[in-house]
Amino acid sequence: MKIRRKKIVIVLMAACVSVSGLLAAPAYEAQAMASETEAVMPMAYAYIWKYKIENGVTYKRLYNQSTKRWVGNWIRCK
Repeated sequence: MKIRRKKIVIVLMAACVSVSGLLAAPAYEAQAMASETEAVMPMAYAYIWKYKIENGVTYKRLYNQSTKRWVGNWIRCK
């Protein structure tokens, strides 16, 4: 009976100490970090096909929108 009572008292004391530690912890405000120098950088390039018609023949060429450069040469479409 005494051992059981000691265990209950120890558990209650441990619970009180852990709860009081949470209540005494300082509160921090969450702030959004906004900076004009930071920008979102895409992890993958964005490619699109550009088309042109020359002398009645359609051509296409791959364009990298991320780097604003052409990729490859003009390819004749069927």
